[in-house]
Amino acid sequence: MRIAFYTDTYLPNRDGVVTAIMNFRRELEDRGHEVYIFASGSGKTKRENDDPNVFYHASTPFRPYPQYRIALFPFLSEMTVRSLKIDVVHSHGMATMGLAADRAAHAMKIPYIGTMHTLIPHATHYVSKVGQVQRAAESVAWRYLRFYYNRCDAAIAPSRVIKELMEAHGIRNVRVLPNGIDIERFNAGVGDGPVRGWWNLRGRKVVMHLGRLVLEKNLEVLIRSALLVAEEEPKVRFLIVGTGPAASHYRELARKSGVERYFTFTGFVDDKWVPSYYACADAVVVPSKFETQGLVTLEAMACGKPVAGADYLATKEVVRDGVDGFLFDPDDAEDCAEKVVAALRANSKVRKAARKAAENYSVEKCTDRLLALYEELV
Repeated sequence: MRIAFYTDTYLPNRDGVVTAIMNFRRELEDRGHEVYIFASGSGKTKRENDDPNVFYHASTPFRPYPQYRIALFPFLSEMTVRSLKIDVVHSHGMATMGLAADRAAHAMKIPYIGTMHTLIPHATHYVSKVGQVQRAAESVAWRYLRFYYNRCDAAIAPSRVIKELMEAHGIRNVRVLPNGIDIERFNAGVGDGPVRGWWNLRGRKVVMHLGRLVLEKNLEVLIRSALLVAEEEPKVRFLIVGTGPAASHYRELARKSGVERYFTFTGFVDDKWVPSYYACADAVVVPSKFETQGLVTLEAMACGKPVAGADYLATKEVVRDGVDGFLFDPDDAEDCAEKVVAALRANSKVRKAARKAAENYSVEKCTDRLLALYEELV
């Protein structure tokens, strides 16, 4: 089968969407299928691209979040799709690359699938800081998503809670199909290598947050909880791994809150070291109220790490409170602190249960389901 993935974000970006695409691509290709990536990219990315199955389209940075780019002339991809004799178009974005996917699929009359990776209506703070404007923008965003995904032959939600949300806003034919994780790469046997030494963490209890530093990740509640955690675990350190447009905001908030000494912000880390960062953590915290699935949550669990996560959206669907992780009110610093401490003190039973739960999301199992959908539509 020849499959076209369309996306508004791809390498060299590193985020959940890119990880999901790469995992599926690798597994599909290992099974003998051909996967072609159509993505927005910079001039430098286009010039340096040596992957014959990746096609970058000229784009301009999205101002509120410069790592993301808006493709300017993506509709030329239709000719490439025709020449490659693509069987299925699968869109992983809904901006201009998503519109190009729509055009190509309908022009060729081939199956067309769209995955909702990101809850755009919940990110209206990028549009305005005024509440009334944000509410209006949220309404417009849902109308656009309803229009976009209802043109697909099937719309994919990575979790049941997102399926229910999509259906509540009038999106039809929604299937639940999680993104898979590499449970071989992320496992309890991985060592932390030089990571603790790099950040002076030897002898410390490490609470890690990994991911893009954006406002919707809700790190404020973790920062507000830090002193409460430190009262119970004086040797605790919070390791904030990753970068993003809110990095300086969170650094400054930690400083103003008087907890700067407990926090280490690593900035960007090379992907090859990510398993070692999980290994160095005693617990992983996911306070986000924005997760459609939460690959970081699953990768941490695959490494046998207890997760303290927000009792909100997809995280509460993945983590079973007190069984394989812990859930807290994402607006309550005291509750957050209590569950972070519980995660730090979790026994082997919780850690083993976390690994077992993550195995249900292996990329192999998720690709089985994705292929079944492709074959049904073809």
